[in-house]
Amino acid sequence: MKDDHIRRLLDRIGVIRRPCDLDLLLFFIRHPRALLSSDQIAAFLGYEVKRLGESLDVLVTAELLTRMQTPTSAARMYVFAVGGPHEDWLPSLVELVSTREGR
Repeated sequence: MKDDHIRRLLDRIGVIRRPCDLDLLLFFIRHPRALLSSDQIAAFLGYEVKRLGESLDVLVTAELLTRMQTPTSAARMYVFAVGGPHEDWLPSLVELVSTREGR
């Protein structure tokens, strides 16, 4: 029953396809403004940098995340997009993945 709910929610969202996408989204929900390099985020979340970069691109393309290069370092400013077109599904997703069963 819960698996069906999860599948329907992920199908409705349409952009979250891999565990890294979801883990990265949750990271930015908890840290909506972060000045970090991809290497640092990958180390925090335990993913390879290439995989993490692909997931960053997914979230940026979906307009869930804004990415700005800083001129003096490899770190980028990431800003989670509060509001916008994802307001209808984001609270349900956060509630679901905040439980052991949802992960």
